[in-house]
Amino acid sequence: MIRATITGWILLSVLYLSAQQNHQISGSFSGLSNEKIYLMRVSGENRKLVDTTLTDQTGAFTFSLKEESPTGMYITIQSPGRAVELIVNHEDIQFATTGFNGDDEVQIIRSVENMLYYNYLFLKGSNLYKMDLLRPLIVEYPKNDPFYKAVVEQYTSMKNQLEERIETIITENPNTLAARFIKTDQPLIAPTGLNAVDENHYLKTHYFDKVDFNDTMLIRSSIVTSKVVQYMSLYQFNANSQESLEENLLMAVDSVLKKATVNQQMYEFLVDFLVKGFEGIGFERGLEHIANSNRLEQFCENTQRKAKLANKMELIRKLALGQKAPGFTTLDLNGNVVTLDSIKAKTTVLVFWASWCPHCDELLPVIKTYYEQTTRNQLEVIGVSVDDSKEKLLQSIQKNGYHWINVGELKGWDGSLIDEYGIAATPSVFILDRDKTILSKPLNKELLKSELQKRVIK
Repeated sequence: MIRATITGWILLSVLYLSAQQNHQISGSFSGLSNEKIYLMRVSGENRKLVDTTLTDQTGAFTFSLKEESPTGMYITIQSPGRAVELIVNHEDIQFATTGFNGDDEVQIIRSVENMLYYNYLFLKGSNLYKMDLLRPLIVEYPKNDPFYKAVVEQYTSMKNQLEERIETIITENPNTLAARFIKTDQPLIAPTGLNAVDENHYLKTHYFDKVDFNDTMLIRSSIVTSKVVQYMSLYQFNANSQESLEENLLMAVDSVLKKATVNQQMYEFLVDFLVKGFEGIGFERGLEHIANSNRLEQFCENTQRKAKLANKMELIRKLALGQKAPGFTTLDLNGNVVTLDSIKAKTTVLVFWASWCPHCDELLPVIKTYYEQTTRNQLEVIGVSVDDSKEKLLQSIQKNGYHWINVGELKGWDGSLIDEYGIAATPSVFILDRDKTILSKPLNKELLKSELQKRVIK
C-alpha cells in the first residue's frame, strides 16, 4: 500500500514537471558570432521584448520559453530589418539560416508549425515573383500569338500550384496555428484577362474572403494588419487628387471596420492600429473620421482597451484641426506666469520636445530660424519639455539658443500639459492662429517650413 502511494506521488510529480517543461527555440545564424539576439512577441505592428541572448562563436543561440508562454507569432531579431519570424505553439523549434536578408534561406530543422509555415512562404515567394514577371506579358502581349497562350498557361499553373499547396496544408493540419495564419495570409490573385478597373474591383470585393475576423489569434501576428494595409493600397487606384485619395481611404477604413464588428477584440485592435498608423503619417482627416464614426459603443464589454480608445477618440476630436487649442496657465522655467490665451502673436508655435530627443535636434532649429527672423507680434513659441531634469534641460536650451518661452513641469511623460495634449512622442508641434485655433500639426521639418513660410513670412 505504501509502495503504491509512493509510486502514485512519483507519477504525479513526473506529470507536473512535464507540464511545467520549457520549450526551446534554437537558432543558428551563419557568420554572426558573439552578437546579441532579441526574442520578441508580435501583435500587429507592435513588438514586445521577451528575452535576449548572445550567439556563440558559430552563430548558434538558444531561448527557453515556459509552457504557459503565449502562443502566436514571434521574431528573433538582431537589428532592424534582420529578423526571422517563428510560430510558437508549445513545441521545440530549431532553425538555421545563412543570414537575415530576404534571399537567405531559413531551414526549419524542428517544429511542425514552422515547417508548414515556411513551406508555404517559400512557394508563395517563388511563385509570386515569377508571376509578377509574367503579368506584363499577359497584359501587353498580342493575345492571338501562340506565346501568349503559353505564358497564360504557365501563370495559371503557378497560381494553381500555390492554391493547391495552401488547401493541402489547411485541410491536413486543421489544428495548427500555421494553417490559420496561412489561410489569412494567402494572396488573392485576380483572374487573367481583366482590365485594370475590373481587376481592382475584383480585388476590393474579394480581398477578405478568407479572413475570419472572429479569429482573435490573428491579433498575435502581423498578418491581419499587413492584410489591411495591402487592402487600403487598392484604394489609391484612380485617385487623381489628394482629396479623392483621402475619400477613397475613408471608404477603405469603413469597409475594414465594418467587417471587424463581428468581434469586439478584433474591432478594438484594428481601430487602435489604424489610429496609430494615421497619426504616424499625419492623416488628420482619417483620425477625425474614425473618432466620429467608430462603433465602440455598440460593444457591451467594457474592456481596458475600449476605455483607452474612447479617451483617445475624445482627444482626437478635441485636438482636431479647426478646434481651439486647450488653454492653460503655468509657470515658465524662470517662474513667470504663462497663459496661452494671453499671447497676442499672429501665429503661435506650441512644441513639445526633450533635451534627449534626436528628432527634436532636426525640427527645433527650423523653429529657431523663423523665430529669430520675426517679431513677437508675428510669431511666438512655447516650448514644453518632457524632461525630468532641470539641469539637462537648461543646458540644452543654452547650448542651442532656444530663448523663447520655455515650460518644463519636470515630470517626464506625467506632466499635466503632456496629458492634456495627449503627447506620446517628441517632437509634437501645434501651429495656432491668433485665436489659438489649431491650424496644423506638421510632422517633419519640410512641412514645418512650409507652414511657417505660409503663415509667418509675407
